[in-house]
Amino acid sequence: MTTERRNPFDSRRRAGVAYAVALGAAIVAGAFSVAVGVELVAHWVASQRWDPFDSPMLARMREEALKENFSDAALVEEIRGYELSLRREYYYRQAFSRWGGWLLLGGVVVFLSAVKYAADCRKEAPKPAGGAAPEDAPRTASAARWAVGAVALAIVGATVGVIAHFSAVPLSVTAPPAEEPTGAAAPYPSPEEIARQWPRFRGPGGVATSAYANIPTKWNGKSGEGILWKTPVPLPGRNSPVVWGDAVFLTGATETKREVYCFDARSGRLRWQRPVETPEGKAAPPPEVEKATGYAAPTAAADGRRVAAIFANGDVAAFDFEGNPLWARSLGVPKNIYGHAASLAMYRNMVLVPYDQGRPEDRKSRLIALDAATGKTLWEVLRPVSGSWATLIVIDAGGKAQVVMAADPWVIAYAPLTGEEIWRAKCLSGDVAPSPVFAGGVVYAVNTGADLVAIRADGRGDVTKSHILWRSPDNLPDVCSPLAGGGLVWTLLTYGTLTCYDARDGRIVYEHDLDEAFWSSPSLVGEAIYLTSEKGVTFLVSATREFKELGRSELGENVYASPAFLDGRIYVRGEKHLFAIGNAKE
Repeated sequence: MTTERRNPFDSRRRAGVAYAVALGAAIVAGAFSVAVGVELVAHWVASQRWDPFDSPMLARMREEALKENFSDAALVEEIRGYELSLRREYYYRQAFSRWGGWLLLGGVVVFLSAVKYAADCRKEAPKPAGGAAPEDAPRTASAARWAVGAVALAIVGATVGVIAHFSAVPLSVTAPPAEEPTGAAAPYPSPEEIARQWPRFRGPGGVATSAYANIPTKWNGKSGEGILWKTPVPLPGRNSPVVWGDAVFLTGATETKREVYCFDARSGRLRWQRPVETPEGKAAPPPEVEKATGYAAPTAAADGRRVAAIFANGDVAAFDFEGNPLWARSLGVPKNIYGHAASLAMYRNMVLVPYDQGRPEDRKSRLIALDAATGKTLWEVLRPVSGSWATLIVIDAGGKAQVVMAADPWVIAYAPLTGEEIWRAKCLSGDVAPSPVFAGGVVYAVNTGADLVAIRADGRGDVTKSHILWRSPDNLPDVCSPLAGGGLVWTLLTYGTLTCYDARDGRIVYEHDLDEAFWSSPSLVGEAIYLTSEKGVTFLVSATREFKELGRSELGENVYASPAFLDGRIYVRGEKHLFAIGNAKE
C-alpha cells in the first residue's frame, strides 16, 4: 500500500484565498453599510423637518375652502388629490426606512462575519520563507478577486432590487411642498382680473384669444399710421410682450448678459431694466442655441404684483412691478439642442416652469412649481418625455384646473397645486415646439412628423385609447402653435399655409397659402384671426369656415414674437423695437 504525500502548503494556500475573499467582502460590505447609513440619516433628518399631516399648503387650501363653505368643487377635488399625494409620500418614506434598515443590517452582518472569518484564516495563511511568493500566488490572487467580485455583485444586486422597487413609484408623486411665505405673500389675482390682462405667452390660459373686440384693424409702421409709439429694446430676444395694467414686460439676452425690461404701456418709456445673474449661471459655460431661438426666447409671466422670467442658461428670477429684485436662482443649463424656449406661466401663488430636456431615459425633464414670492420649490415632478420647446397651458376642464404639457411622446395633464398627474395621451413625436391649445373641453396638440390630435380633457390615467377624438396627419406646423374657437381649429406652417379643420372630426375645411414666412402664432380677436409674418405683415382673416382676407397691415420691421391684445391696443415686439398700435384718442 502506498501513502499519498500531500503538499503541506495546499491547506495554507486555501486559507490564503479564503482570507483574501473575506477581507475583500469586509471592505465591500463596510463601504456599502456606510453609504446606506448616511442615506438613512439624511432621510431621517429630512423627515423630521416635514410632517405630511401638518402641511401649511394643505392648511391654506382647507381654509380657503372653508371660507367658501366648500362650494368650490374644483378646490375640494384638489384638496383630496393633495391629501392623497401626501399619504403616498408618507407611506413611501416609511417603506424606504424599513427596507433601508434591512439593507444596513445585512451589510453590517456581512461585514462582521467577513472580519471574523478573515481573522481566523489569517492564522493559516501561507507565509513563505524569505518573503518569496509561492508558485501559485497568481492563481490565488485571481481566485480571490473573482470571489470578492461575486460578493460585491450579490450586494449590488440586492441594492438594485430595492431601488427598482422604489422606482416603480409613479413619476408624478410630489416632493414635500415648501412652506409658503407668511406676511409678504400677496393675494393672487382672480380669474376675472387675469382675463382682462395679457399675463403670459398667448395671453390668459395660453389660448391666444382676446377678451376685447375693439382691437385695431389697420396700421402702417412706415408712415406712422396707427402707431402710438415704438421704443428700442436694449438686448435681442424672441419672447413676446406681457402686459398687466400700464406695464409691458420683455426680456433680452446675449451670450453673457440677461435682462428684464418694464415699459410704460401708455408712453413706451422704459421704466426699468434689471440684470439677471446667479453664481451658477455665471460660472457655467453658455448653452449652445440656434439663431432662431437665441438666449431670450421664453416669454415672461406676471400676476399683477410680480413678473418672472427665465433664460436659455436656466437662470430664473422675479421682480416686483417697481423693479425690485425678489429672488433669482439657477435651474442648471438645460440639455436642449436648440436652446431652452418654453415660456413661464403663473397660477395662484406659483410660477410654473416647464423644463423638458434630453431623452426620456435621461430622467431630466421636469415640471417645477416655484413660490412666486421666494423662488423656493413648492413641488417638482419628473416627466417621461424628450426635450421640448412647447409652453404649458392652464385650463379649466369641467371646473377643475389642469396644467397641460406637450412633448415627445406624451401630452400630460397635472393638478396645478400638487403636480399630481391626472391623465396622459401618447400621441406626439419629434422635437415639439408648438404649444397645445384648449377649447370646448378639448386639448389640441400638434407637431410636424406626428399628428394634429384632439384629446377630451375629462379623463384619468392613460387615455390614449379612450379620449383621443381624432387625428389629422396633414399640414402640421413645426413652430407656430395652433388656434381653436367657434368649432374650428387652425394651424399655420412656417412657410405660410393656413389650414382650417372642423373641431368635431378633424376634417380639413380649407387650406390657403399666404405666401409669407411665419414665426408668430395666430390669435383670435372676435370674428377675426390675426396672423403676423416674419416681415411684419399682419393678415386679418375671417374666423369662419370659408377663407376670407379682411385686410393686412405692415409694421415695417421683422417680427418673430406673438402679439399681445389689450383694450383698444396691440403690443408687438419687432426685431429691434417694441410697438404699441391703437387709436390715439383712446
